Amino acid sequence: MQSIVKDDDTSLTHRPEAPIEPLWTVRRNGRSVRADLCRTERGWEVYLFSERQWFARHKLASRGLALAWADSIYDDLVAEGWVPGSKSIHLSWGAAKNV
Repeated sequence: MQSIVKDDDTSLTHRPEAPIEPLWTVRRNGRSVRADLCRTERGWEVYLFSERQWFARHKLASRGLALAWADSIYDDLVAEGWVPGSKSIHLSWGAAKNV
């Protein structure tokens, strides 16, 4: 599994330029982990939540890289026994569809 490092940037005052886009949720033993995608003034960011509590974010240069990174985390968690709850399918033109 890829390592996830908590963002130690305490200046979390930046605001998203667009709505947050839910990417996926996985569940195991009554717990859940969720990933959301957002465009900010810093670029594209994937936010990870556990039980609705933000615990990490990863900044990437493009939407495509952010989606690929989030998918790799999802795949690793599922491989470790987490059960898929929901996942968005990202079409080539940027729209998303939940499955």
